[in-house]
Amino acid sequence: MENKTTTPKEICGCVHLHTKFSDGGCDYNTLIKAAASAGLDYICVTDHMNLAGKDAGFEGRHSGVFVLVGYEHNDERQRNHYLAFGVPQTAEGATDPQDYINRVREMGGTGFLAHPAEKRVSTLDVLFNRVIGFLAHPPEKRCYFKTKPPYNWTRWDAEGFDGIEIWNQVSDWMEHLQGLRSFPRLFFPNRFIGDAPRELLDRWDEMNRARFVSAIGGVDAHSLKFLCGGITIYPIKMELRGVRTHLFIDEADWSGDGTAAKTLIDAMKDGKGFISNFSRGDARGSKIFLRDESGAVEYPGRPVNDLSLPATINIELTQDAEIKLLRNGAAIQSTFGNAAAWPVTESGVYRIEARKRSGAWIYSNPFPVGQYPL
Repeated sequence: MENKTTTPKEICGCVHLHTKFSDGGCDYNTLIKAAASAGLDYICVTDHMNLAGKDAGFEGRHSGVFVLVGYEHNDERQRNHYLAFGVPQTAEGATDPQDYINRVREMGGTGFLAHPAEKRVSTLDVLFNRVIGFLAHPPEKRCYFKTKPPYNWTRWDAEGFDGIEIWNQVSDWMEHLQGLRSFPRLFFPNRFIGDAPRELLDRWDEMNRARFVSAIGGVDAHSLKFLCGGITIYPIKMELRGVRTHLFIDEADWSGDGTAAKTLIDAMKDGKGFISNFSRGDARGSKIFLRDESGAVEYPGRPVNDLSLPATINIELTQDAEIKLLRNGAAIQSTFGNAAAWPVTESGVYRIEARKRSGAWIYSNPFPVGQYPL
C-alpha cells in the first residue's frame, strides 16, 4: 500500500476527442484553447485510424494542458471500436478485434473498449429524422436512420483489453433524441446526460471478479454541426463540460516532460481514480480511498500491494450526494451527504457510485480486495 503520509496529485481531463484529422469539427489549436479555458489538466485525442496529431507535434504540454494522442480503431463493419494509447503507429491492416487488441499490446500500448453498449432503440418521426439525420456517431442505442447503425462491441470473447469506456457522453445524448419532445436535448445536451448503461456496469462488475478491468469516461467529442454544417449544436466548449476522468498520480512523474504521457496512460490502465459528470457538479477535490488499520492508504484501481483486512473505505466529496458502496455489483451501504466511511471485512470487488437528484454524478474505479477470482 501507499505510505499513509503520501497524498497523490489529482488530475482531471477529458478522454475520447476527435479533431479535423478525422471526423471532428475543430482543429487541435481550438481544442487545446477550449481545454485550457475549461481548466483541464489533460485531454486524450483519439482520431479514427490515424496518429496525425502526434506526427504534427501536438502531443505534450500546450497552454498548461497535456495532450495525449492515441487513436480509435474499428473493424470492417464499423463495430468494435477500440481506443489505443501509447503506440508508435496504428495497427494497420488489423480487422479482427482480437488482432488489433493483440497488436496494440505488442507495441507496448494500452487499449479500452469504446462505447461498447451502443444500441439503436427507436426511430424518429420522418420530419424530425430529416432535420437531424446528418448527426453522426450517436450512442450505442440509436436507431434514427438506417445509414448509422450502432457502433457497439460485439466480440465479448476477446481477451487482453485493459479497460472499458463505461460512460460515453455524446452517445448517451444522441440515444435519447427520440422525437420532437426531445427537441430541448438538441440544444442543451449537457443538461440531459444520462447514467452509464446499467447492463454495461453489470458486465464490468462481473469482469472485475476474474481480473482487473479499469474504466474511463468518454466524451466522444465531434463538435456536431446542424443544417448542413451551418450551426455547431454541440460546440467543443460545451462538450468538455460533461463526462470527465479524474486520476490520482505521482506529481513528480506528471511534472516531467518525458514521463507525463506514460504516467497518464498507466493511471488510466490501472484505474487510479473515478469518473464524474461535471454538469452535475465539479467533483475535483473529491477523495475516495481505502485505509487499513495501520493507516496505509490505497486509492481506487489496481492495488499497489495486497489489501489487508479489516479496512475502511472513505469517501469525501465536494458536494452532497446519494453515496452508495457496491460489492460485486450489489449495493451494500448508502447514505446522503458529502462523506462516508464504511468497513470492509471480506474479499470482493468494491466501488462507489454517487448520484444527484438528476442522475449519476460519480463512478469510482474498483477496489479489488483479496485474490482472484473474487
